[in-house]
Formats: sequence, structure tokens, C-alpha cells
Amino acid sequence: MSIWRYLKQLSAPSAILFYGIIATPGVSPAVDTWQAGVGGVAWQDVGELTGLTIDGSLLLPAVVDSKTNALQNLQLKRRGGSISSPQASNVDLTGLLTDGNRETFWRVERERRPDGTSMVIDLGAVLPINRIRFQGSDDVFLRAYELFVHDGNPDQLREDRPVAFINQAASNLEQDDPVIDVEIPLQFVRFIRLISRSSQEFVIEEAEVFGDGFAPTGNYTSEVIDLGSAANFGKLQLQASIDSLTGVVLQTRTGIVPDPKVYYRKTEIFQGEERAEEPILPIGESEAAEAYFSLRKADRGTIENNVTEWSPWSAPYESFDSDLLSPGNRRYIQFRLLFSSDDARKSAVVENLNFQFSNPTLADELIAEINPGKVTLGESHTFDYYIRSAFTARNEGFDRIEIATPFTSTVSEVELDGVLIDFSFENTDKNRLSIQLTQNRISESGQLLRIRLNGLVTVYGTTFFAKVFDSQKDELGQDVVAGDASPEGESDRLSIQGRLRNQLVLDLSVNTPTFSPNGDGINDNLTISYVLLRALQEVSVNLSVYDLSGRFVRRLQNAGATNGPQELQWNGRNDSKNAVAPGLYMLHLSVETDTGIEEQTRLIGVAY
Repeated sequence: MSIWRYLKQLSAPSAILFYGIIATPGVSPAVDTWQAGVGGVAWQDVGELTGLTIDGSLLLPAVVDSKTNALQNLQLKRRGGSISSPQASNVDLTGLLTDGNRETFWRVERERRPDGTSMVIDLGAVLPINRIRFQGSDDVFLRAYELFVHDGNPDQLREDRPVAFINQAASNLEQDDPVIDVEIPLQFVRFIRLISRSSQEFVIEEAEVFGDGFAPTGNYTSEVIDLGSAANFGKLQLQASIDSLTGVVLQTRTGIVPDPKVYYRKTEIFQGEERAEEPILPIGESEAAEAYFSLRKADRGTIENNVTEWSPWSAPYESFDSDLLSPGNRRYIQFRLLFSSDDARKSAVVENLNFQFSNPTLADELIAEINPGKVTLGESHTFDYYIRSAFTARNEGFDRIEIATPFTSTVSEVELDGVLIDFSFENTDKNRLSIQLTQNRISESGQLLRIRLNGLVTVYGTTFFAKVFDSQKDELGQDVVAGDASPEGESDRLSIQGRLRNQLVLDLSVNTPTFSPNGDGINDNLTISYVLLRALQEVSVNLSVYDLSGRFVRRLQNAGATNGPQELQWNGRNDSKNAVAPGLYMLHLSVETDTGIEEQTRLIGVAY
């Protein structure tokens, strides 16, 4: 079965949470953990579900079966569903028709012109449905009807309602039974419309919907979580069960004000045919939302994301056990989960979500930039990394800096306010440089730290992200933010703009023109090195040895490789593991990309 898939635009609730904090085993009290789901706060208490259900503490797409009414009051409301009628706008049809009580019902009297009266069921999610049932009174029931269904395709909705119902599921103009029971081929349905085609009075006591399987999509948006004060973030973990047919997308955003929305009111000034709009103050505070919803609908303007005081939604997390991607030094955080499935009988399941945070932060502000901001790709360069800080009484400062580098880098000097200071450094891995200030601590506003490092850049737009730490405490690191940190800097950025080269391969070279693989421990191996440029994804690389007649001798590399320095060795043996004869050989490197093949050769000698 093929299904259409979509992502619904999510709105952000304005409620603020300050619970769900748990202790982290083996972690200093300086680091707290917020958790929802199993072992934490209940999902329904801290967020909004659309097209989802909760089984115990597990979060999963809404499910329907042949025996359980999908319109059960609690589940329907949790999905955001409802039952309504344009002819009964003041009647709570959802409560009347989903409570399982035949003593509560919807009556349409003859005086109200029953012919044409309709009701719409919004399931709150796209569900695989195959049966729809309406219970009427034994004496007063719907004598003629038409029944329509709609799959909820957002391209066919206006204000989250179908523009038109054209898919007729059933029709009966001579209904003689108080129960309307319609079976349809299993299909994805979100909206159901029942229309009376009789002028007689009727009663509907209960509405029921059944199906078989899970909703193909669903989403969960947390409420705004208040951490009490600005915080730095550590690991984020999502415990989820997915397979090749199901998926969960996780995103986060952080802010410095409670509400991620900006609310506008319409003014009496016209711009063309439309009234002008102005933001409601104070932006980002609950008072603005309250003032907006107290206005007449005609005076309400647009609602927009606050892109100044809130970060945008992060890129989807590639790993469910990684550093939190949204900016730190923020008090408020929000997350959302987007569920999808290509099989109605399979679903992803989320057990819990947690993230680490620590407050107060190490600094009130950390501005950094790197200089020069433009270099030639494939060459080692010397960079100055500037960090300027600001502090309040709550911030205790830092003495260690970690800089993400493309490859292993070195530090030649560190300077504080123009004076060289003592330091030590290490590469914690090939892509991270850790600098420890051995006798100094950065704790005064306005201090300028300059770190001179040497590194290789092979990709246009490489960014040197950094965090600062307090080595005396087990607190989380704090991200630096790109900006004008020093008048000496010229970029105000942390990214390097590389001068492009046409070639993909640089500096194919060997450590010696001739080597002697005779097993004496001297010059027994040939070291081959080169630099691969602009290969953000794996490209096909073939490195082989041939004799001067062109006959194949040995394949040294035949695999995918990404940008950066490459190094291999040849022990002087052929593919059959036999020593080659002395003489000259040709080293051939071939790199294949979507744009073509680039080749280089070098002549090497073998002597015994």
C-alpha cells in the first residue's frame, strides 16, 4: 500500500514547565537531567499530542482496531479530535456522542429543518479505518443519509478543515434501522461527514469508528521548559524503537524569553486593502499572548516565530545519543518528535527523552572569531582564535577551551590581553583541540583571549566551533558565539571561506623515491600520502601499483574516502603476497566522483 506522507506545521504552546528534573547517576550535582516518559514526567503533562497515543509511559502513533471505538472521549481529545456541526455550534457533540452513554444524545427536531443537517468527525489523526457506526434512538433515528470520508491531505484543507468532501463512503435514502453501520475498504481517514437527507426529526446517541493499524504520521511538541536560569546543555538521549519502515524525527530549539511566538494586533491604519499590524508588547512574555487572545478575532493579526530571542528548530538529530544541537546559555528549551510509518501495521515507539543541563553558566556572553577568514584549501595555515567574554556575579569563569578542528592541530601560543600566558594542549581526538590555561582564569568582563593554532582546511565553509570549561568543576561546557571579538579580526565568523581549487587530490607523495623491503628493519615500507579535497561524502578511491609494462602488481586502496589527509603503506609485495622484483614501478591514484575521474601517478623504486 502506498501512502502520502506529510509534516504538519507545529505551533508552540505557551505554558512553561519546571519539572521533570532527575538526578543523573555518577554525575556531579552541578549537572542536572530533565526527562520525560519512562522514569520522568508523563508525556501528556508536558506536551501536546497530535496523531499519537500513550500506552503506559510509551509514546507511539495512534492505533485503531476492530473492537475499540477510536472515538472514545479521552483518546479522541488527546489526539486533538472533535465532533462538531454547523447547526449545533453551542452543543458539545464530542462529549455527547463519545461518552458511551445512550442517555446522552444529539436531537435534531423537525423545526430545525433536519434535511441538510451535517456533523463532522475530526479523528485528530490520519487513521486506517474500515468501519463507521452511528447509534440512533429506537424510535427516532436518521431515515436518510450520505456519508463521506477525507484523508486529511493538507493541500485540501483550509483552517485545518476540508475544503470539500467528495469521497462518498455510503448513502441510504431509505434507512429503516436505528443503527447506521457502514463497512468500507481499509483506508486512511482523518475526517468523516454525515449529512441528513431526511426532513424528519432524528437522534444520534453514539458515534463509533473502527479500523486496523497505526496512524502513518503523528507529532509531539513539548511545552516550553523553564530551567530557572540560563543553562548550558550536554547530552540529549532519545530511547526509541524504529525499523526500516518506521521513523522518528527529533528537533530542539532554545530561547531567552518564555514564549517563542510574536503576536500582532491589527491597527486602524490601512496598507492597501489590509489593515497594518503591530507587535503586542512585551514580546516573548505571557502578557502578550493573553492580550492577543483577548482581542476580537477581527482585530487579531498574525502569529510569527520569534527569530530574535529564540533559535530556529534544529536540524533533525542524526543520532539519538548526541550533544544537544541548539544554542546554550539559554533559559528555555522546547523539543518536538515527528513520527512516520510506511506500514499501517508497524509503528515507532518512544520510551523516554532526556537531556543534561547545568546552571548557572560559566559566562554571561562569549563572543569569538577566527582570523584569517579566507585561506587556500589543502594547505596548513596559522589561525588566531579570539574569545571575548562578559560576566555577571553568577558566572565563575573558565580556564579550558576546546576547539573543533577538521584534523589534528597544534597551538603555538596563547595571549591574554596582549600578554603571553602559560598553557598546555592536547588533541583529544583528531577533530578536537583542548587548551588548558595553566596559571590563568578568564573571569573578568572584556578580557580578550587569543589562541594561535595551526591547522589544515580541506572543505569550503569549515567552522571552528568551541566550548569553554571550568576544569575545577564538573559542569557542562558553554558554546562560544560568532561575532566581533577583536579589532584584529576581519571575519566576525568562526567559519573559514576556502579559496577553491580545481583538483580533488593534492600532494600525492612518498617518503622516499626508493625503498628496500628486505626485512632488515631499515626502509622496509613505502609511505604514501595525499590530501583529498571537498569530499564531504565518501568518494571512490583506487590506489594501485603497476610495473612499467602496465601489468597490475598490488591494490593498496579500493574503498570510499572523505576529505582530509590520507596515508597508506606498501611493503613491497604483490597481491599474491610475494616480494616484487627490484626495479621501477608506477603508483597510480584514481578518485571517482559524480563530476568525473581525477588521476595522478608517481614513479617509485624497489631495491634490495
